[in-house]
Amino acid sequence: MPKNNQLQVAVPATVPGAESHRITLPTVLGVITLPIVAAVLAAVGMPTAEILPLLASSTAIGVLAVLVLSGGRRLIAGLATLVVRATQQ
Repeated sequence: MPKNNQLQVAVPATVPGAESHRITLPTVLGVITLPIVAAVLAAVGMPTAEILPLLASSTAIGVLAVLVLSGGRRLIAGLATLVVRATQQ
């Protein structure tokens, strides 16, 4: 008769971020979209020197929008601190 030798550990419901490390569809689509857009823009004749700044700025706008809409005040403060430190050096 087979035995179940797996150790089962219950995760308490009070653990913050217990499911925060899951890969979600928006995360995957975000990673896949940028190379596809870059390839399409290169295929239609846009120079690489213009593609990279366009994608970088649109990504920065998207990240800032997500941070503002999600209320990530601590993360925004941390990023602002990093920018200030980087510009002072």
